[in-house]
Amino acid sequence: MTHRLLAAAALMLVTTSISWANTEGVPNVKTPDPEKVTAQMEDTLEEIQAFTVEQKNDAMRAARHALDDLDRQITLLQSEIDSRWQGLSQQARLDKQSAMAALKEQRAELETRYQALQQAGADNWEAAKAKFSQGWEAAKQSWQALNAPVAEGTDNPEEH
Repeated sequence: MTHRLLAAAALMLVTTSISWANTEGVPNVKTPDPEKVTAQMEDTLEEIQAFTVEQKNDAMRAARHALDDLDRQITLLQSEIDSRWQGLSQQARLDKQSAMAALKEQRAELETRYQALQQAGADNWEAAKAKFSQGWEAAKQSWQALNAPVAEGTDNPEEH
């Protein structure tokens, strides 16, 4: 068993080293693909809308997975924005801050709607599902607004 554990650790070390070597010593950091995320959000919306109250457990698993994935994508996008911050114009910075705040607000609202969906029974399942879907659509629109192209410009404020 110890030999297997050592072999697995060695394999992880080798693959990590190869990955870093291919990126000239920089770890391979994922950045979100806005179009792929938007497509996934559309697929998730369609999937959740198709669930019946009898499939509530499946709907809740799908919704939780989608929310967790959205959280990961928001974190990745925030990192990407942070890394390009100095190259953005003052207006682009304001636009990105505003769009990120809107997306985070939509995400918080989605959590509330997720909890309502979780509490829904046969009598209010369709209404709760519709509210969750509306929240999901609003989050998707905020995601798209945040990923809208911006001019990287020369009117940066003084660097500190």
